[in-house]
Amino acid sequence: MKITAFGVRPDERQHFERWTKHTGDDIRQTAELLTPEALALAKGSQGITSFQTVPYAAGIFKAMRQLHIPWLALRNTGVDNVDFAAAEREGIRITNVPAYSPNAIAEFALADMLYLLRQTGLVQRDLHANHYQAATHHIGRELRTSTVGVIGTGRIGRSLIASLNGIGAKVLAFDPHPKTDASLQYESVSFQTLLKHSDIVTLHVPGTPANTHLIDEAALALMKPGSLLINTGRPNLIDTTAVISALQSGQLGGVGIDTFEHEADDLLALDQAGRFNDPQWQTLLAMPNVILSPHIAYYTDTAVRNMVECALQALHDLQDHQASNCEVYPEGMAKAE
Repeated sequence: MKITAFGVRPDERQHFERWTKHTGDDIRQTAELLTPEALALAKGSQGITSFQTVPYAAGIFKAMRQLHIPWLALRNTGVDNVDFAAAEREGIRITNVPAYSPNAIAEFALADMLYLLRQTGLVQRDLHANHYQAATHHIGRELRTSTVGVIGTGRIGRSLIASLNGIGAKVLAFDPHPKTDASLQYESVSFQTLLKHSDIVTLHVPGTPANTHLIDEAALALMKPGSLLINTGRPNLIDTTAVISALQSGQLGGVGIDTFEHEADDLLALDQAGRFNDPQWQTLLAMPNVILSPHIAYYTDTAVRNMVECALQALHDLQDHQASNCEVYPEGMAKAE
């Protein structure tokens, strides 16, 4: 199969090369993002695989149709940057990687919790200012004695709950589509109950329009004073303006953000101007009770291998069987039978 891979990073190349040796596929790799202009590189390909967090331009799908390339396999989970209406108009079918490594993201969320509970940011601030004695006075809290509210009990949420069970923390969970798992210990509660009774709230739901600003001013007001908020989910899940206000008032004791609300626009600005410059990002970055990371919770060697192999397998499934279990559809559109 002839495939063009866009947005290829150095850590992915070995996995593409291993796949090529195993299957005999002809894979052209490029670090360029998938744009209508870059699509010329894919001429003659039967399928495309891509990884990027900035939006896919609507013109991409028209250009794919003109080149007779019917399939786009995303090497990531999130699809909120895809114009599904444009893809559907042009007959382009899209797959994603439903779970490249749930454990990677769950462990990252856990690491953020521990960092914030032990006030590590304040300790580091004082040590860097040469205030050794002050650094010894930031008393921490224990995860074992905390109540953790897990919003979303999909693969990542369940992986996190398993780790929290091992530590001994009490777990509350909310999911509009709850799943039963007898191996895990948690109490299913309403969204409002979870907010009111959790010391830590962690987000693991998709970035659908319905979930935009799931954590807003009203939700933050329900949370326990001094509680922690973790977002390794999707950028649109929290209202950053409201979160900054809650941090400044002390309603929130700390925040861990791996998926920043404005990251798509900021990354476009970085690409065009060479600067990642966002006033809200800078405000959060200056706070010692906030830990920011650049959308890397998924980023482990296991996850990268799975992302590449799952995307390439999806293209083969579409070619060989006209179907893939990884095919994704716009919200509200029924899956084709």
